[in-house]
Amino acid sequence: MSARELPTLQSPAGDAGTPLFSVICFCKNRASLIRRSIDSVLNQTYRNLEFVVQDGASTDGTLEILHEYAARDSRVKIVSEPDSGPAEAYWNVLQRCSGDYIATCLSDEELVPDALEKAARWFAAQPSMGAFTCDGHTTDADGKITGAFKAGEFDFVAYLFLRYCPFWPGSFFRRKALLDIGLGRPDGWTIGCLEFEIWCRLARDHEVRYVPELISKYAVHPGQLSNTPANFFEHIDSRLRLIEKMFAPDGFFGAEKYNEWRYRINLRYDIYRDYWFHALEAKINQLAQFEFHAKAHKLPREEAEFARRIADVKKQIVARYDHNIAVEKVPDRDPNIDGETRQQRVLAQFWHGWEAVTGVPRASTVDDPTLDKKFKSFRSTVERQLIRGSQPLHDALRLAGQLQINEDAAPEFKQFAEQHRAERLGRFYDKTARIYESRGQISEAVAMWRRAEVLHDRDVDGHACQQALKDPAATYESLAATQQRWVDEHVRVDPTRMKYDFAAFDGGRKLRIGYHCSFMDSDTIRFIMRRAIAAHDRDHFEVMGYAPSDLPDDMRSAFDAVRNTGALSDSEFVDQVRRDGIDVFVELTGLSPGHRYGAMAERCARVQVSYLNHFATSRIPAVDYVLSDEICTPPGSGAYATFTEAIQLLPGCLLRFDYTDDVASPPVARLPSLANGFITFGCLGRAGKFNTRIVEMWAEIMSRVPRSKILLQHPQFDPVDNRRYMRDRFARAGIAADRVIIRLGTTRPNILEAYSEIDISFDTWPYCGGNTVAEALWAGVPVITLKGELFCSRYGASLLQAASCPEFIANSRAEYVDLAVRLAEDQDRLIYYRDNLRRLYTEGGLNDSSGFARNLEHAYLKMMAAAVR
Repeated sequence: MSARELPTLQSPAGDAGTPLFSVICFCKNRASLIRRSIDSVLNQTYRNLEFVVQDGASTDGTLEILHEYAARDSRVKIVSEPDSGPAEAYWNVLQRCSGDYIATCLSDEELVPDALEKAARWFAAQPSMGAFTCDGHTTDADGKITGAFKAGEFDFVAYLFLRYCPFWPGSFFRRKALLDIGLGRPDGWTIGCLEFEIWCRLARDHEVRYVPELISKYAVHPGQLSNTPANFFEHIDSRLRLIEKMFAPDGFFGAEKYNEWRYRINLRYDIYRDYWFHALEAKINQLAQFEFHAKAHKLPREEAEFARRIADVKKQIVARYDHNIAVEKVPDRDPNIDGETRQQRVLAQFWHGWEAVTGVPRASTVDDPTLDKKFKSFRSTVERQLIRGSQPLHDALRLAGQLQINEDAAPEFKQFAEQHRAERLGRFYDKTARIYESRGQISEAVAMWRRAEVLHDRDVDGHACQQALKDPAATYESLAATQQRWVDEHVRVDPTRMKYDFAAFDGGRKLRIGYHCSFMDSDTIRFIMRRAIAAHDRDHFEVMGYAPSDLPDDMRSAFDAVRNTGALSDSEFVDQVRRDGIDVFVELTGLSPGHRYGAMAERCARVQVSYLNHFATSRIPAVDYVLSDEICTPPGSGAYATFTEAIQLLPGCLLRFDYTDDVASPPVARLPSLANGFITFGCLGRAGKFNTRIVEMWAEIMSRVPRSKILLQHPQFDPVDNRRYMRDRFARAGIAADRVIIRLGTTRPNILEAYSEIDISFDTWPYCGGNTVAEALWAGVPVITLKGELFCSRYGASLLQAASCPEFIANSRAEYVDLAVRLAEDQDRLIYYRDNLRRLYTEGGLNDSSGFARNLEHAYLKMMAAAVR
């Protein structure tokens, strides 16, 4: 049946009372099993349900049994008609549901008596959850329990690359979530693997929560309707097509491929990077599972066919690695390197492919002398002869097969292969987490980063800590626990290194301040710190800069001296800062790559301060202070109970954004709604801060401001699927796509010009904007912020207070919406702000770098006095 002929799922009926549960069943000729299934549904303790049955024109008495039950219970709803198989039946029965929630109970399945009652409670308690998946009993054909299916935490990556499978008979779906992922629109679905695609789409766009309860029974027997051998090839072909779509340039995993297309990368000179192999690896995993099922069903023909397909995909992988080797040989790809360097690159590319394909390390590490000798001979043949050919990896694999060199040849090889696969999977977890973060799906991102901890990568785990600040569910306690995990894993301190006789300070000499940032040349540091650093009183302070690369003149000139410390280890960095005699060391990097928290753990200076880019605790005992202000961390804030650092409050706002000499800033433009006739809202910050709650608030505002539009622009919208997802989120909240303007990333001057199109800017929550708030105000655009509980959700309010605009600060979701709506309805106020915000910004002192320098100096002297006492 074509997509156009398929029925479509309608919106849930819903009512003010108990939500309706639709339990679906598709079946054909299951008279011997179906009574147990029906009884388990109709005897549920949760009574408000419908049992929706799609019968495939049964001829064995199944239909008569169904009508017998329907005659006694109006909740049983039957359609009997021929279909093309389980896939079509599955689709059709889903479309007939009218409940708020949906469960499955096929003819060979049963629900435990309180299954629906529990599921309804879970949905009520977590209204944002799209689905719940649980565990279940396995039984024989007679219903006798034989074991248990325990799926474990829902894991999108493991579903594609490992043997993980959520337990469908123990899963429950919010009908609105199924509509959100397109189940009401048949176009675009690969119907042959409906269950697989539903999970993939839910994983992409919604939250799925695992509940470790045995909630159903699943009979394992030869005649299962959905997994019979006759359906193997239809199912696997559909899965492989879906994987292609997900990894295509416009798919969820396709951002890098899209960028290759966008920037017209020439494969003659460019290699296939890892992301070109992921789809092939996922295909191999899916084919291997079906090969296993064919073997279990004792189907040698099908088993052989799956093995052949796996071999074909592996050939594609080898061909791509051989392409990469050939690219490294192209002389004009990098004409500035010598022949020896080029040959080393060629060999490195070969061994990278070899390890990825075989799981055998490039260097022999075995105790077996015979195998060791054989492998060394093989390596010599590769590097002296085979590498010269057009298909060196292909030829090497053939030779390795003859020599029986593979991961099973030695325990050392097997261990290496397992570690290699675990690391590769960990990298993909990190990649997937970053995709989720770029879409504002922070809880999903955090879950993926937790699985990436197998990498033991300080930067990956630190990045996860930083992004956790964006989670709407975050608390001071949860953030402190997350940060402590990072410290416990990655901070190692030699106690003897802590013993150092720092120079005394009695005020009779200049206080030596050291600032470090791994992105010292960024706009953030340039506009917050450059002029303040330059304004330090040189009669009383000496200022040293530390950065991983050389700085341009305008940044370098702000310091008395700058050191390029990019090549230094943390211990070497500590020694350097100590030799420089720094009294107060200030880390500006947060947990972004290149930070020096590891060095601070060994104590670089008598006083150590964490400031900027991580508005939370570091949990490192040797970090003495964080800088804040009374709005960000007021008395009674949870920060005081969870931060290991003392909180040093600065007068006024803890931030300054000094655009006094910013040549890129255009003049304030005329209010755009005067010409447009409608209000344009906007947010030019990171899409990773746009969680569902804030998008719903923006949509509510837009629904109350007729004809209004919203402009969003950031590099995180470059991926095609990220733009699709953002428009879908607004559509779910009732805002049509033509009211949502999404633009790709661009240069800072173009971003600043975009403010000329915006009447009112939105701040994000729970992680505020910094530059985006200040830039909007400087452009004459009012910014509405929601002051939350956390440090990271309050500095937007601090900026607005400092800019003489406290009227833009909301203390609740309702107030945020009302403030924006009232402002949108008051054109005179908008004109006033357009004409006066830059003046108010200046009068409030947000670009007063000299005053900010005095505040910092006072704080540093106070810290130093406390340290020497």
